[in-house]
Amino acid sequence: MKFEQLYNIMKDYFEKQDFSGFGEGVYSYEFDVTGEGEGKFYVEVRDGNFDIQPFDYKNSVCSFTVSSGELKRLIERSVSPADSYSTGRLTVKGDVSAAFRLADALMLSM
Repeated sequence: MKFEQLYNIMKDYFEKQDFSGFGEGVYSYEFDVTGEGEGKFYVEVRDGNFDIQPFDYKNSVCSFTVSSGELKRLIERSVSPADSYSTGRLTVKGDVSAAFRLADALMLSM
């Protein structure tokens, strides 16, 4: 799978989610995708609205490093973020509470 295909899958997935529970403020997340379809994208949630762009975002509150296959399994809910994290298939840098907030908005159990 190419990065553009993965990015479009993620964009479609994020567009279906409700970010109104984030409330006011800005939360930015960087995703560093490794392996097949590698690349970077970021998600920004600002005052309950989100934006996703296929760019590097150095000032994120939290960054994730994950393979494209693992990311796909996460959004398909065939693996939990906690399992991915505890086995080292998902790494989190930065504000871990922000990671939990994103997981809650995406209805993923962490």
